[in-house]
Amino acid sequence: MNHLKHYSAIAGELQQADPEKFELLEEEINIILHKLKFISIENRPMVEIIDLSEQKADPTYIEELSEIAGAQNNPLVKEPENTEILVFINENPSFLSSLPELLEKHYSDFKAVKNNNVFIIQKAGFAKHAEDFLLDTEIFAEIIQSKYFVYGHEGYHWIKFDL
Repeated sequence: MNHLKHYSAIAGELQQADPEKFELLEEEINIILHKLKFISIENRPMVEIIDLSEQKADPTYIEELSEIAGAQNNPLVKEPENTEILVFINENPSFLSSLPELLEKHYSDFKAVKNNNVFIIQKAGFAKHAEDFLLDTEIFAEIIQSKYFVYGHEGYHWIKFDL
């Protein structure tokens, strides 16, 4: 895993401004990392994340969130046939009606589509606000490593799109 540039910056600011929130963030992120440390990188799912929100989030921020949550982000093997989980970020409710056509046109060869592992993150401002770093990590953890994490965000901040 790459060094946690965004987490380190957010934690550093919180440590100074609000030590209690810093402790909570540090504790919860450490719990996630500890639960996943026994899953080798090669055994973590390959995840493709497509940000279709109106204002795009920083891709390095999204990648860091997903890696903390247990994704494998290896550009050398990021081919459709290796992509086990497909995640769209779009808070617009009308997106659901256009997704079947989008999947058919652009993603039908993805392993995730063939195996019905398509998810939509509908949380407004996902991966755009430092104060939501923990919440956004939890959302990804529920999607990417659902056997290990249940925070109760399914149906509220994200949904599984059944094909």
